[in-house]
Amino acid sequence: MLACLFLSTFISSFTTTNLFKQVGSENIKTSAVQYNTRQWLANRFFDNNLSWTSVKEGDISDVDAYIDQGWGNYVIHGDSGVKQIDEPLNDGKWQDYNNPDFPISPDTNGSSSAGLYITHQWHENIDQTRNTPSIHWKRNIRMPVNMSDYIITDAYLEAVYNASVQALDHDGGGIEVAGDYTEGQNPPADTQFATGDFATFYVLISDVDNNNVFQIAINKTTNLGQDSNPTITNHTDTLLDVVPKSILISYLNSVLEYDNFNFTITLGIDLYCEDNEYNVDIDTWEMVIMRSFNLTFTYKKNINQFTSISWEQVGDQITGETAQITNAQLNFIYKIDQVWPSSLSPNSEIYILINNKKVTEITKLSSATVDPQERFPGGLDVTSFISKDIDISLSIQVYLADNFGLAEDIIISIDRPFLQISWNVIVDDPFPEPFIFRVLLIVASIAGLSIGGYLVAYQKVLKYPKPVRKVRKYRRTLTRKKEPIVSILKRESAFKKEYKQELHKTSSFLRGKPSVSEGMKEPTKLPIESKKIPEGNK
Repeated sequence: MLACLFLSTFISSFTTTNLFKQVGSENIKTSAVQYNTRQWLANRFFDNNLSWTSVKEGDISDVDAYIDQGWGNYVIHGDSGVKQIDEPLNDGKWQDYNNPDFPISPDTNGSSSAGLYITHQWHENIDQTRNTPSIHWKRNIRMPVNMSDYIITDAYLEAVYNASVQALDHDGGGIEVAGDYTEGQNPPADTQFATGDFATFYVLISDVDNNNVFQIAINKTTNLGQDSNPTITNHTDTLLDVVPKSILISYLNSVLEYDNFNFTITLGIDLYCEDNEYNVDIDTWEMVIMRSFNLTFTYKKNINQFTSISWEQVGDQITGETAQITNAQLNFIYKIDQVWPSSLSPNSEIYILINNKKVTEITKLSSATVDPQERFPGGLDVTSFISKDIDISLSIQVYLADNFGLAEDIIISIDRPFLQISWNVIVDDPFPEPFIFRVLLIVASIAGLSIGGYLVAYQKVLKYPKPVRKVRKYRRTLTRKKEPIVSILKRESAFKKEYKQELHKTSSFLRGKPSVSEGMKEPTKLPIESKKIPEGNK
């Protein structure tokens, strides 16, 4: 047995030494695997402003974010307004100016309940450097909002004029138009003019410094002053011709780009008086009036393309060389307070970014409903987006992909964002390598010796049935020469011995020798029957 123990110790020492010589720098160790699963996000129910951060990009005036009643809200700011310039023209807001292109002023100009008016008489004998008197009335318009952040969605313009002239003059003059006698239509008169006389009414808009000027309405008379068939000496209230709505909106946007709050409106009247070739011409404009003006346009808050608002959270890291990410699932609940204007912005979406990497599954804002709904029932697998040794971040972003006008706020809300991550970590055994291997080898040696001992015992003893084992156990005693010592008692001695033992059982209850009462006889001794002891038992 001692030899076996010595041998096992020697083998253990030898094997351990040589094993470590073999493994050398391979640094083989025992290890275990830890399985981990964790919900990575804090404050999932948006109980407060902790843990979550809102981030704006693009036009930050278009969007906002706040937490309220357990929801993380995204606000897209809408607004609208109407600007109307339709006050009476004699309200004192219109100031007269000389037209820089035609600086001759009419004889008179002013304002009355009828509107802004001029009168003028042109005489061919008077030396006039230019035969086109003109007048402008200007008014600066100030917007209540910064129009750089708004777009004009609709516009309406109406301008009305009225004019009275003298068609014939006693000197053979008057306002000359096509069809008049002086045109040469009635021989033998010769043609006395080329173009004739006319009035032009127009509306201009411009920036406040007149760098960009656009004509938005005009009317040029063609038959005012006609001599006959019929004689036309008056134009009653007549509309100016207005540019199409789309062009009017474009011009308004252009002039407001220069100054986001201010632009200028100009009402103008030009009189063209042509010299007659033969006779002295006197052109009399009795009353030429800009009767009324109405410019009305609506505007909405401009939502700029590529603007976004996000709720973001930065979580912990998964660290360790042996850590392995096995699974990650994402989900959240979302809703909207009104139907998304898909016709205005069909491409706006909700993006998900994990560690600044965009998840391919996107959510169209047009799919949002007023009732809360899960975005990914059962969870979306985002395992490939999770990385080790960096702070794991999640961003749920509302991304506005179009330019569009928005009249009122739209609120998009999220709740219960869910990011569950599972990972494994291989952990080294806490015991040192030599100790582990020595223990394992000693245990193996002891196990080997135990198995060997059992096999020996089995071969010698245990493989036999129990009766056989008893016989084999006492087999050696059958060959002994010395007889076993056996003492045989006589019957009388054996009886007395047994009798004393019986008396001894009751001696604790008797304090003396029992007396014979009267009327009682002393027990008779029973005769002992003699029995012949067989000779063999003596």
